[in-house]
Amino acid sequence: MARRNLSLLLFALAFTLLCWSRAEKNPYARYLSESFTAIDDGALERVPGEELFDTAVTSMVATLHKRGDENSQFIPAELAEPFLSEMRQEFGGIGVRIAWQGDPPQLTVMGLPEPGSPAFDAKIQPGDRIVAIDDTPMSDIVAEGMEKPLLRLRGAPGSTVRLTIERDGIGQPLNISLVREIIVVHSVIGDRRRADGSWDFFLPDAPGIAYVRITSFGDKTVGELTAVLARLSHEGMQSLVLDLRDNAGGVLDAAVGVCDLFLKEDAPIVEIRGRERKLQERFTSSGKGKYTQLPIAVLVNGDSASASEIVAACLQDNQRAVVVGERSFGKGTVQHAILIEPGRTRKSWLKLTSASYWRPSGANIHRTSDAPANGAWGVSPNDGFEIELDADAQAALRKSRFKRDVDVSKDAKPIDDPALTRAVEFLQSK
Repeated sequence: MARRNLSLLLFALAFTLLCWSRAEKNPYARYLSESFTAIDDGALERVPGEELFDTAVTSMVATLHKRGDENSQFIPAELAEPFLSEMRQEFGGIGVRIAWQGDPPQLTVMGLPEPGSPAFDAKIQPGDRIVAIDDTPMSDIVAEGMEKPLLRLRGAPGSTVRLTIERDGIGQPLNISLVREIIVVHSVIGDRRRADGSWDFFLPDAPGIAYVRITSFGDKTVGELTAVLARLSHEGMQSLVLDLRDNAGGVLDAAVGVCDLFLKEDAPIVEIRGRERKLQERFTSSGKGKYTQLPIAVLVNGDSASASEIVAACLQDNQRAVVVGERSFGKGTVQHAILIEPGRTRKSWLKLTSASYWRPSGANIHRTSDAPANGAWGVSPNDGFEIELDADAQAALRKSRFKRDVDVSKDAKPIDDPALTRAVEFLQSK
């Protein structure tokens, strides 16, 4: 029997056994197994078992979406590694940030490469345009999907990738071969980059006030923040602005760990509740935090979600921080990543909403699809600390923030940031 046919047979058998094992609890699992077998055996056009499987799970998740669960997700095998690397905060790559820039859009290197990365050592520069990867023109790569360039840049550590780059001031394209390494994605960053790629965490013209941005909550976030705060304390930090704007969330344990740094023992952090609001787990502080007296202002906006809201709500409810900015997104549900296809060459995952989280005050932050605009969802700023920006102002702020992030000169222009200004005023008054 051909190896491919044998693999499909084993896959179909495993799928069938999985469905039959659930049949006593739910007969629809048996019906699904029988349907899969009937199509696999009798359909006029043969369809690979993997494709049937992906379609079945995708359709089930689509039903969850129709019933209001917008956050469950099926991650097929080809997207599994980027999904996992986001949680791990590391992947095999070359250490560049890329974005589509210009008209027509070109894949452009944004800012300095990560210090010590292959791209940094090869002196790849901000503004370099990647026009081919492994001698395949970019137009051919994006024809397969806009996510394909990123997937091609990533790969196993030790493997080689060849870039063709256009650079201003150089007439001929540059061909650069790079050996991929483990790239660590830092989730804790500061106000601006220095020339060596490190971050300056102290605000200009605001002595003693540290400014820390958490861009996501991953497996390394707590360790990163612990190290940064220790260094800043040694350098004279007297108060802290914790910027969670545009942070869509991430790992629950990371959010709990961040809160624990700022709370005295046994302070409530968050509760996790399942169906019918049944309590599954209650998180409280350990008392090991070293920054229980540090004045804090937390910045949030309409794109602060999930783990960001856990942190903002916890520090607000425990009166450990003032929350400044706009009301947060309102994502109060918990997703668990479940490995549903643990094959050697295929590893598909189901990111399933399985619980909701509740802030220390006892309120549920989640915004349902039919929630009124004036409902009690999300995390609202403290009274007197609301900073409302229209869409144009938000876009201008993000653009100026990005320019400051990639400008490594000593004269990098400060940005006009009303929420940050209000937070600094508050902390200076303490």
